[in-house]
Amino acid sequence: MKAERKGSNSGFHFYSLYGCCQRKFYLRMGPPRLEPIFTPSPLLIGSAFHGGKALFYRTGKEKLALTLIRDELKDRKAEFEDRDEYLTALDRTPAMLASWIAEYGKDDLKNLNIIDVEKSIKVPFPGRPDWHMTMRLDMVAEDRFDNLLVYETKSTQWSMIATALYVSLGDQATTYIGGAEHYYKRRVTAVVPDITFFAKNAKQDSSIKNYRGEFVYREPEHVKFFYRSMAQAASEITQKMKAVYSGHDPAIFPRNSFYCVAYGRPCEFAEICRMNLTAKSKVPPGFRKRAGRFKAPEIFEPVDDLISGG
Repeated sequence: MKAERKGSNSGFHFYSLYGCCQRKFYLRMGPPRLEPIFTPSPLLIGSAFHGGKALFYRTGKEKLALTLIRDELKDRKAEFEDRDEYLTALDRTPAMLASWIAEYGKDDLKNLNIIDVEKSIKVPFPGRPDWHMTMRLDMVAEDRFDNLLVYETKSTQWSMIATALYVSLGDQATTYIGGAEHYYKRRVTAVVPDITFFAKNAKQDSSIKNYRGEFVYREPEHVKFFYRSMAQAASEITQKMKAVYSGHDPAIFPRNSFYCVAYGRPCEFAEICRMNLTAKSKVPPGFRKRAGRFKAPEIFEPVDDLISGG
């Protein structure tokens, strides 16, 4: 399950990172190839929660799903920077899934026709069918009215309202709708936000709240525009990466200081992003080299006439 959820160099978060902060994108994906030794605990919690939820959908076995969560967190213990954060995650994350199963999970198995869980797909860019965006659909189902729905799983200890707004206004939902329509060859009615919230300072499991937000819709022209925009971003990334690997000034990947505290905490790259780091630079404390070099075969090639519209 953990391997299935490994990030892609052509997925939504790849392009989202480039849009949020090109400097961080360069440090992670470009010649420096840096990543923090430790992983933020919300990402570790979210990964385990996704895995447990997917296993419950596939098997209907709550105990097995809760065991998977604990096993994954134990397996990734070394990625937690703080021992207390690890112990807290080990205690709280299974409780979040148990709450969700009781409120929504069991009913979903009875009332929905579940088509796919954690389904990985590729969608060609407009005008360039040999280039793709990849994605993983959390859950796809039909309801009793034959609506095709994509359920987007979110776990948070920060804000349920803000998380719901992120799903409603963000383009991950747009990505999912376009991808699912391409793969299943039918109209997707909506994305359904499926949020589990356990406030960071809450002590009791009874504080956990599960929320199925309002349906998130996208008009066909909005989906088409989004994918044309991502194709343009792919072209831009390709040209800039080729330039820096050929010795061009990495300042073509500028900082975005707003993103430094966009999630209410300092970006993990905040202390090093002003450094003139290259492939030959000494690895800063708290970081390690990512394996290999920039590899995104769908986009890392000569670019001509990328966009044909449509």
